[in-house]
Amino acid sequence: MFDRHTEPRVLHLYDCADVGSTLVQYGRAAGRPWRHLPMRDTSSDGTNFISAARTSASVSGWTARRLLGSLGADLLHVHFGTRLDVLTKWPRKPFIVHLHGTDIRTFYYDTAQRDRIQWGADNASAVLYSTPDLKVHAEKARGDAIYLPNPVNLGELPAWKPSSQPSIAFASRWDGSKGGEQQLELLSKIRQVVGPTVRMVGLDWGDYAAEASRRGVELVPRMPKPDYLRWLAGAHCVVGQTSGILAMSELQSLAIGVPLVAGLTPGYYPEPVPVLRGASQEDLAVKVASVIEDPLGMAKQLQARKWIETYHAPNVVVQKLASIYRQSA
Repeated sequence: MFDRHTEPRVLHLYDCADVGSTLVQYGRAAGRPWRHLPMRDTSSDGTNFISAARTSASVSGWTARRLLGSLGADLLHVHFGTRLDVLTKWPRKPFIVHLHGTDIRTFYYDTAQRDRIQWGADNASAVLYSTPDLKVHAEKARGDAIYLPNPVNLGELPAWKPSSQPSIAFASRWDGSKGGEQQLELLSKIRQVVGPTVRMVGLDWGDYAAEASRRGVELVPRMPKPDYLRWLAGAHCVVGQTSGILAMSELQSLAIGVPLVAGLTPGYYPEPVPVLRGASQEDLAVKVASVIEDPLGMAKQLQARKWIETYHAPNVVVQKLASIYRQSA
């Protein structure tokens, strides 16, 4: 049990894939003095007089909450490496920078943004990164950057209820950073193997979405998180991104219990990883077909939920993060 008198008071600023809110939710449930301030809601911003007045009030309210929260904190935890301007404002506090993907994988190599990200890495008490593929990039900015696995909020996941018609869900957006071109090749090979009666569904999101539709994927609009999780839970099989990692959607699929087929980079995750893998696109397509033949049997064999509970359960990640905080504040 931790010592409440030495536990740093931490304010999480912003969020990515609900990582911040999940960490704070489970940290507070364990009695840790953590708080969360998400990004200001800009959905009602506008240019007319009334909208401008509402925006001004919203900005003022958020600024006041940020000020009060910072005054009461020993440490600030900022999610996403380009959202660092807030750290230069009073009151200045020690801080942690949490890198989530595009910030360090892409923006860090943009000359217009690199200096800002590097300033954060240089001045942070610690730098965290959320998926193992980011290690090579994060360590360029900060040699002692720390991998903090993404926490999966187990309490918000629906039960697995496969739909009446066999279906394959592509969990990620159709984007180059998610292996979009490879996903297109894979879906074509899957169709060849499973035949025309199996539904293939995916998000209407990303540069390659239109091409995915032309190749036979039924596109659904982006949706609120609870609806998205229920959508995943209705699939017989989930196809993950081919970029070599398990992003949040893949982790959520595993926690729900849906058999997952994905291309993973060897050594990224503790073995045995409960993911169906293959040496080629053809192998992956065959794995998908094997799931469709017996999804319940495959799920029982994989026992994916247990792996998530061991490595990505929020209480596990919270304990690691609390140790980092005690060394950083």
